[in-house]
Amino acid sequence: MSNPKTSPQRRNSDLAMIHIGAKRLFGDVSKGGDGREAYEDWLERHTGKRSAGKLTTGQRIDLIKMMRKDGLIPDRSIGGKGPTANGEERPTSSQWAKIAALGRAMGWAQGLEDERLRSFVKRTAKVSSTKFLSRTQASKVIMGLEVWVAERQDTNEGGGNAVS
Repeated sequence: MSNPKTSPQRRNSDLAMIHIGAKRLFGDVSKGGDGREAYEDWLERHTGKRSAGKLTTGQRIDLIKMMRKDGLIPDRSIGGKGPTANGEERPTSSQWAKIAALGRAMGWAQGLEDERLRSFVKRTAKVSSTKFLSRTQASKVIMGLEVWVAERQDTNEGGGNAVS
């Protein structure tokens, strides 16, 4: 029996996860893509290698953990399992990633666990924590954060006072 950490399926899954996060960070990271050079530089800074395919299993796992911590890829445990208490579907991986990215744009370094994001979720979606969001509520949170990020950018570019 093979070790699941070194199986080809595990390797492919790890590489896919790394590339999903890289795409969110740099855009097109495929060979010849606009974000490829920046992605390779970033990967080399973090791992010492310019190709995710050359990483060891341990290096891939460490990189994925770091990317999860930074909110680039969703944590496996986010949002629980099954429908919410009122029967609605849980947010999609894309919604979780978008919320995390918008939180980073606000300067909230703790990702989906940041207390400021939790406060925003409580005010916007009327739930006590991000992990209790439904898809509909996640959409409301995303829309609210997009507006807030845009307002902050407009205020900062205009030289006015930004409210955080």
